[in-house]
Parts: sequence; structure tokens; C-alpha cells
Amino acid sequence: MRLSSRGPVRDHRVLELRPHRPDLMVNSDSKRCSSLAAWKNYLISGLLIGLVILWASNRRFKIVAGDARGQAVAAGSGTLNLGSGTASGGHDEELMRRRAIGAVLGALVADAATMGLHWIYDMDRISGLVSEHGRSEEPAFFQPPSCPYYEYESGSLSPYGDELLPVLQYMTIGPGSHRDGTMDGPGFAKFLAEYYSNYTGRLNKSSRAMMEALLQGGHGWPECGDPRDTQANNFVKVIPLVARYAGRPGLVKAVDAAVRAQQNNDEAVMYGLVAALVLERVVLGSRISEAVRWAAEGAPGSGVSLSRTALEALQAVVRHAAAGTPLRELLYAPGSGTKAGSWGPSCANPGALQGALLAAMQASHGVSGADGSGNSGGTSSTSSSSSRSNSSSSEGGDDTVYSRGVRVNMLLGGDNCSRGVLLGALLAAEHGPASIPFSWRSQTRVYHSSEVLAEHLMEFRSPGAGAGTAGQGGARRHTSSHTPSSSHHRSHRAASAR
Repeated sequence: MRLSSRGPVRDHRVLELRPHRPDLMVNSDSKRCSSLAAWKNYLISGLLIGLVILWASNRRFKIVAGDARGQAVAAGSGTLNLGSGTASGGHDEELMRRRAIGAVLGALVADAATMGLHWIYDMDRISGLVSEHGRSEEPAFFQPPSCPYYEYESGSLSPYGDELLPVLQYMTIGPGSHRDGTMDGPGFAKFLAEYYSNYTGRLNKSSRAMMEALLQGGHGWPECGDPRDTQANNFVKVIPLVARYAGRPGLVKAVDAAVRAQQNNDEAVMYGLVAALVLERVVLGSRISEAVRWAAEGAPGSGVSLSRTALEALQAVVRHAAAGTPLRELLYAPGSGTKAGSWGPSCANPGALQGALLAAMQASHGVSGADGSGNSGGTSSTSSSSSRSNSSSSEGGDDTVYSRGVRVNMLLGGDNCSRGVLLGALLAAEHGPASIPFSWRSQTRVYHSSEVLAEHLMEFRSPGAGAGTAGQGGARRHTSSHTPSSSHHRSHRAASAR
């Protein structure tokens, strides 16, 4: 059954009755049923046709509610059918939309808030900076921005946030908006390459390589993507995809399309997919810790086979979360604020992904120490209701679960922006957009324009929007230019791409 913006378009099938059985013909005018036999036939035939209609309606409902991946996932105490507009346990589509918008905006705000302290691989240096400028209590949106590899104005996105943005743009005002806000590899690769060609900020190796491969070398998707790079660029791109596809068919294919445009290898796709599955679970109503544990168990019911490396990485996150291991001890070597630890503080995966997931789990459970150890007044809580009430007690204020988690991560240094993108998305999805401080929103330069795009992206999730198929649905179209934004002009210092 196809869908329209006004709801299900029903199949107008006619049950044809054989002409030689006039006794089964139903006549709405009861006056013609003048005999007991006629009345009997009338009632029996009406009952039979009613049962047929009920059976057909029930069958259509099951088709609509079923997920194309054929799964249902447990979220908390309820069960969410990933293909339905309303999930059991009160997790309806409107709540999912708010969580999805929270994920997008939470990722962008966290990135902008962290940018001023990005890529500083010396925790003593970070401590000295925030102390010197009187920012120990509020290091977010640190001024002057002190990243050693580029100079952006405060409130701007980092190069990672600037890789998330074209994904959102492509599906809302770019070519993807003509296909119900969906993602496709060839179209997005061209869009992304043009976006990079107009970008005056810092391009890393894989972004520069894909741009040159497509625009100069003539290599289309997926050959334009780097066959070896597996760094954090993959998982920062999935947040808008989850917002669009959460609980709907097409997420796995969309992640593959977006990641391979820049990083054309299975390992990069796998790490992006892990992040997407965990975030999708949270958008659908799970706690962050529940979502990570589910993924570590092999993401049962998702229809996805996670690699051994991905499973081992996830299981390590779960173990360290249970043991209360300070994130600093995993990012840095014991007793050092500069030497890499077992996970490392860089953009390399799986360490970057593990760091983001553990930081989100610890923040969600009240681990708020400035060093990620929970020694600065954080209290552990496994209660969903208590944690969520804490986050909403100061809605829009500067002290929320979201803001505390982002601050802890930014002070851990290294590639804190890539971790911050996923961390911010998870926390804002779990605790809602209201957990993002008002003061942080006002300092994020792209906040209002991104909010408009995120809300427009949600229009494609309406009953009228197709589930990843061009031509279905009746979502409103934008007539904006589909040229990638060239407004991201930067005053930056030349630096070699990592």
C-alpha cells in the first residue's frame, strides 16, 4: 500500500459476487427484503463481507506497520517496531521527531562549543588556557579559539561539524530534497565534492582526496572515496541520516552511501554504521547505555552483521563503563596528559568512536568530573526517571546533563570535536533539545539555519514521505538553489592535512 501526505491510500478493490447467486447480493434498501429468507441471506452475507473487510484492513495495517528489515527492537520496557509511526510504550512519532531534531542540533552545538579547544594534545596546556582566561567554570566557546591547526571565529563549526552540515543540506535543500529527503551515493558525492571546492577552511586528507578524485580525476561514487582512511569523518556524517531514517527502512543503505563518498572501505562504513545504530536506538527511546549494550551484543534484530573488530570495540566500552574507568585513562597513558593511551585521543578509529560512546554513557549516568573520572561532584544514577528529570530541571540552562558531558569531553583535548559531535547527538537525543543551553545556542553561528533545516528534514518523515524511494509521498519541496553552501569562509592559518 502506498502512502500519501493525507494518510493511507486504500486499495479500492471490489469484491465481485457471481450473478447466479442473487441470494448473496446485499441491497442497502431493507424494504426489498420482504421475506424471512431474504432477511436471513441479507444478515449472513453482511456478516461475511464485514469479516472479509476486517481481515483485509488488518492485513493492510500489518503491511504498513512492518519494517522492511523485518525487525522489532526492545527499548527500555517497551518494544518498538522500527517501521511503525507509533511505538508501544508511548514512543510515538512526534517524540521521535523531537529526539531526532535534538540529535542534529546537539551535535552541531557541541561541535561549536568545543572548537575553541580543538586538537590540543596536551591537557596541561588546556588547563593553563582556561585558567589564564578565567574560563575554568565555562570552557565552552573558549576565546580566543586556540586550535593549533586552524583559526576560525568563535561560534563556528570545526572541520567535523562542517562535514555534518552538507549531509543535512543535501537532504533538505539539495538534490536529495527531490526524493523525499533521501540519501544516494552518486548525487551526494558530487554535492560533497562541490561543497569542499567552495570551502575555505581546513580540509583533511580524505576530504581533499575525494574532491580531487571526483572533480579532477573524474571518479564517481564510490571510487572517489579514499580506500584506506577510516578516521572519525565516517561517524560524524551519520547524525542527519539517523534523524531522517530512524525507525524507517533505508538507514543502512544511506550510511553506506554517505560514508563511501569520502571513505570507500568496509571498515569506515562499519564504524559509521555502529554509531548510526546506537543513535537510532536512542532516538527511538532507549537510554544511551542500553543502546550501546545492545550493539555490543551484536545489534540483534537489526539485520546487520557487525564485524569482529566493531564488536570487540563495543564490548570494551561496555566493560569500562561498568568498571567506572575514567575516560582520561583510556585516551592518555597513565600519568601523562600528552602520550596516547590504549584508545588514544586522536581521530583514529575505533578509539575515537569508543571515546565518544563512553563519554556519552558516563555523562548520562552523572560522571561529571573535569577529567572524566567523576570526581568533581558527579553522582552515578541508573534511574531513567531521575536522570531525565535532572536534565529537564533547568531546561535551557547552562547546567544540564548535555552541557556537563560536552564540557568534560572538550577538556580531555585531542580530537575532542569528532567525539563531541556524536556525544552531543546522543545526549540531546536522550534528554531532548531543551537540554541544550540557550546561551550555547545563541553562540552557535549556524544554529538557527540548522534548526530550520532539521525541522524541514522531519517533514520527510511524515506519513506522506516515502521510505527511501523516489517519487513516493507528498512532502513539500523547496525551490532553493541546490548549489552547496559557499558561506563557510574562514580566516585560517595554512596547515598540512593530517
